[in-house]
Parts: sequence; C-alpha cells; structure tokens
Amino acid sequence: MKREQDTEVVTVRTFASSPRRALYAASWILLFCIAAAELGLISQQLHNGGNSYEGYANKMFKHILGLLLFSVILVFLMCIGHFFAGPIMMAFWVLTAATSWGVGAGVTWQSSPYRHYNCHDEDPNVTFSGTRWAEQQFFSQCSRIVTIQGLAWAEWGLLVMMFFGMLYHIFEIKTRPNLSFYGA
Repeated sequence: MKREQDTEVVTVRTFASSPRRALYAASWILLFCIAAAELGLISQQLHNGGNSYEGYANKMFKHILGLLLFSVILVFLMCIGHFFAGPIMMAFWVLTAATSWGVGAGVTWQSSPYRHYNCHDEDPNVTFSGTRWAEQQFFSQCSRIVTIQGLAWAEWGLLVMMFFGMLYHIFEIKTRPNLSFYGA
C-alpha cells in the first residue's frame, strides 16, 4: 500500500541547463567544425604541394602547413578528451592549442602576401613581382590560402575566449554576505 509520503519526485536534467553550459557546448562544436574545415584546406594544400619544396612558394609556408595540421589534430584530441579532463587540465590544453593556432595564423599571414583584397588582381605579376607567389599555380590558390589564414585566426580567437572563460570558471569569486575584506 502506497502512502502519500512515499511518492518520489523525478527530476529531468536538461543537456544545457544554464547559459554557461550551452556556451561551453556550442564553443566545442564550433571549435570542431572550424578545425574540420581547416583540415580539408590544409590537406588539399599539402596534397598539391607534395613532399618537396618546389611545390610551395617558400619553405616557411610548407612548414607552417605542418604546424597547422598538428594544431588541427590537437583540437580533435581535445574535443574527444575534454569530457574526461578537469577544468585546470583543459585550460592548460586550450592555452597550448591557442598558442599553436596563433603562431600558425601569424606565420601564415607573414609567409604569404595574399590578402582578402588582392586575390582578384588582374595581373599577379604586377602585385607579386619577383616572387613565386605570382606564378599561376600559387596565385590560383589565393582564396584558399586566405581562407586558411581566416580560419586559423578564428580558431585562435575562439580558443583565447574559451581560455579566459575557463579561468573565470576556475577562479570564480563569489561574494559572501558575512565576510568583508576588513575582517569581522
């Protein structure tokens, strides 16, 4: 016989019960999607360029594609493992990935003269004279290289915001009504 006192209240927990959790989930999904897009562009550049330096406009660009490929793999591993890591460990890995993406984006910007405004120039020999970037095999990839730069900067920015969000979460300061900074 059931009594009124024996009833059990069942609570249903939603996936994103707070704005912080929803933003955290959305940022990991966005991080994964940007890294997947970057992986496609980088692998296409590495496939076209091959293993020798002759397939690239300069050596720096070839090597920075390798660093960006490492950054993509690091983000994929973080996306898989962030469920199992604590907030301090994840903050460390997010800072590491942000540094890697920042270096990759900056060196890509430095090693390539292509910008969003000069990919549609009529004559690349005028704009990029004296460099291998003016050759048709590289100039035809201008929009892809600019997209690699843009996605790398976006990934860096997202990781930096996530890092500061994690720091805020780790060192969250809560006011307590009974205490003051002056004692008592």
